[in-house]
Amino acid sequence: MSSLKREIGLWRGVALNMIDMVGIGPFITIPYILATMGGARCMAAWLLAGVLAICDGIVTAELAAEMPRAGGSYVFLRESFGRAGRLISFLFLFQILVSAPLSMASGCIGFAQYLEPIWPFAGRSIPITATIVCVLIVILLLRRIDVIGRLSVILWIGVLATLAVVIAVGLPHLKLDAFAFWRAPRHDGLTGFAGLGAAMIFAVYDYLGYYNIAYLGDEVKEPEKTIPRVIVISILAIAVIYIVMQACIISVLPYETATKSHFVVADYIRMLAGPTVARWVSGLILWTAFASIFSVMLGYSRILFAAARDNNFFNVFAKLHATEAYPFVAVIFLGVMTAIFCWLPLRHIIGGILSIRAIIPFAMQVAGSIVLRVREPDRPRPFRMWLYPIPAIIALGLWLYVAFSPEKHLRIAALYVIAAGALFYFVREALSRRTA
Repeated sequence: MSSLKREIGLWRGVALNMIDMVGIGPFITIPYILATMGGARCMAAWLLAGVLAICDGIVTAELAAEMPRAGGSYVFLRESFGRAGRLISFLFLFQILVSAPLSMASGCIGFAQYLEPIWPFAGRSIPITATIVCVLIVILLLRRIDVIGRLSVILWIGVLATLAVVIAVGLPHLKLDAFAFWRAPRHDGLTGFAGLGAAMIFAVYDYLGYYNIAYLGDEVKEPEKTIPRVIVISILAIAVIYIVMQACIISVLPYETATKSHFVVADYIRMLAGPTVARWVSGLILWTAFASIFSVMLGYSRILFAAARDNNFFNVFAKLHATEAYPFVAVIFLGVMTAIFCWLPLRHIIGGILSIRAIIPFAMQVAGSIVLRVREPDRPRPFRMWLYPIPAIIALGLWLYVAFSPEKHLRIAALYVIAAGALFYFVREALSRRTA
């Protein structure tokens, strides 16, 4: 069997991470976050989500430097919890079958929404357009990793250009009061920071992807050094970009307009620079969305491959292309599931992603990093968590807040997914013992 190739260096890794993180997320969730927080107090959600991302990212960096293998979180969960690790890692895999296609479907739907200002017909057939996008990405991913690495840099340049244009157009109109969120008025009649948990659901969704490089551990050059650097650089850069971009939009668009828009950034550009420039920026956003879905599907395909290679999941996912060495079965499966989920409502998709993943893998992975420190204190750690255990405690607390926030965003469906995965695992183990 062919093996995976180490072809990804620092800047290709940063490119993959950043295009995964940006994607279509901030361009479609800004109206939801504004509406939930009643205006400019939404900046609190962006800041808290950034704190969560950097704390959780540092935890992930330590684990990834210790265990730089394909699969990322799957490997971390399996190794951290001793005998229970096989069950917990399997539950992670099981929820990936749902949450990964949901994540990619949200990008495909957002792509279709931003296509409407350029091609109005797309707005009347969003599920069909989203499905076509999904098919194109699968076709692009069916090739070896060095080609994908070069392509990721090209896509990354487009992502940076998009963000630069959006921010540059708004900077002359930026009001410093946009950053003083604690004294911003609420337009929805509520008081204080009501709705913060719900707003964080959407803001955290926009930061997701900082761990993508860890999924490609077997394909990264000098992973013990490269992966932590990629994670930290990506999160800090994206946090600054998001906060400045949100402040620009708050400074320009009226609350009522922003909260009701289906393509808020295009409306913001149209107000400042006219419809022609807005169409060009919509095109750049489409580039960004496409790049993100590409990166996400790449990372998740490696998780399914790694688990199958370890005989902890369906063996078919371990199949590599005979000459190009990429996991073609995993890529095709994710593409098919994503195409199905493209027919669901976007808001439900975004809520479902975080509801399913907040506990497994995120909260469990943070807990696992502490357990591993206690179980194996002398284990070699090429990168050690800064200010341990403070980042782990903050990340764990914020993940649990997202899951069990006052807005009750721990959807019962997430528990069904976990319960179904546990049932499947124990039945499979029982059958294995009977045939042994």
